[in-house]
Amino acid sequence: MGALYDEEDELDFSFLKQSIRQQPGRAAGRRAGGSGRDQMANLVSGRGQVQASQGRVVQRKNPNRAVQAGIGRPTTMQEKQAALLARKKRRLRRQKQLLTAMLCVLLIGTALAILQLQKDVSEPMQETGGQTVTQVQAEGIGKDFVWGTIQGIPESQYNQHPEWTEDFLTISEYSRPGEPLEEVKNIFVHYTANPNTSAAQNRSYFENLKDNHDVRGASAHFIIGINGEILQIVPLDEIAYAVQTRNGDSISIECCFKNQNGQFTQETYDSLIALLGWLVSTYQLEPDDILRHYDCGGKKCPLYYVDHEDAWRILKQDVADRIAGQQ
Repeated sequence: MGALYDEEDELDFSFLKQSIRQQPGRAAGRRAGGSGRDQMANLVSGRGQVQASQGRVVQRKNPNRAVQAGIGRPTTMQEKQAALLARKKRRLRRQKQLLTAMLCVLLIGTALAILQLQKDVSEPMQETGGQTVTQVQAEGIGKDFVWGTIQGIPESQYNQHPEWTEDFLTISEYSRPGEPLEEVKNIFVHYTANPNTSAAQNRSYFENLKDNHDVRGASAHFIIGINGEILQIVPLDEIAYAVQTRNGDSISIECCFKNQNGQFTQETYDSLIALLGWLVSTYQLEPDDILRHYDCGGKKCPLYYVDHEDAWRILKQDVADRIAGQQ
């Protein structure tokens, strides 16, 4: 039999090298045992180095690559510490996100609470007319809310009244009984029956009734002077002693005059029209609801407008025109 191979031919052990690479654990164990095969593996490894030096690059697998890629469990202390640190960072990140969300909720709740507090502060109880009242809505005047009432009138409407001076009488049984005025059905116009007297003088007359006891039951809600000044002497939510049978549901206005025929000055007339227009609108009345004292009891008051019916019709028309002009 001839030789199976020539001694000068180079042996090819590449298949052994590949087997060793595929089973690194087994190869390492065998190297630790020092077997003849380990020497053969070393020989192959040496040949691999020679082959690398000749331009053939041999790559070895990284045994930690599976751990670095997140596959499998860490095997070394460094890998365990790295994994523990990564979990700690993730936990801290989740805690920060949770704290951020809680802070946002807290800030939003605080903002809403502040807005509600500001709203409550902007709508306090308000003192008007000597009494503490809550917010009410003016019926028949508008859709806007108004603050409280003054003399029984919604404040927004009350503040639109013509200019006047308040100088209330002392409460007494002779002029201002202090009894409530529950409703207003009519407005009565009077004249003072004292020519060339001022509104202040007529107010003093009503005030002194409690001391002189000359007349029991005489007053009015307003007195208009010959120069057009308006003096309020009884609040609008109280009765005045002006029309005996109608004191409980009416408002009365006394007007000063100069001439004996009882005709009003132009200043008195203009102020009367302005006051009547405001009262009619405030109490949701009509110009025809304006009456003379004469219309209830037959007393010739106000004298001029009893004697001149046409002038009385013109007066009510002037009130209607004023109301229409304000709408």
